[in-house]
Amino acid sequence: MAQATGTQAREEVAMPVGGRLMAGVMLAVAAVTALYWIVWLVIPGGRDVLAVLPTDQAYIRFENAFPAADGWMALAAAASAVQILRGKSSAIMWMFAAGGAGIYLGGMDVLYDLENGIYGLLAQNPGSVSTEMAINVATLGISAWVMWWANKHRDWMCRA
Repeated sequence: MAQATGTQAREEVAMPVGGRLMAGVMLAVAAVTALYWIVWLVIPGGRDVLAVLPTDQAYIRFENAFPAADGWMALAAAASAVQILRGKSSAIMWMFAAGGAGIYLGGMDVLYDLENGIYGLLAQNPGSVSTEMAINVATLGISAWVMWWANKHRDWMCRA
């Protein structure tokens, strides 16, 4: 009986169900995060469209503190997608980095919004507040799902 080489053994490890979906979601997270900051920072009037309180300087300073951390989350999400598709075990590290960053960022954002009555402005500014709420729910939900999925499939990734 012939023994499989390392390359042959790796080829026999099939991607778990949902692997391509997870990679797609992680790429979407990276792209949507980048798009948000392009609109906020580059497009004339973009900040005013996205901002719940476009004339409140404390709010603007708070939001302007996010690009570096969001950039890290987006980089980790993109790296995890690439590594999932390549079947590399480092996908686990990148998934936990992206998921952990998302939980942290989402938590900071939700706490600020609760402490400053942002959600209560829904009737006054439905577009921006709804966008803020969707970002909060998506960030926390996707981040928790990413870490759950990585933990559930860690054996596959460690063999890959």
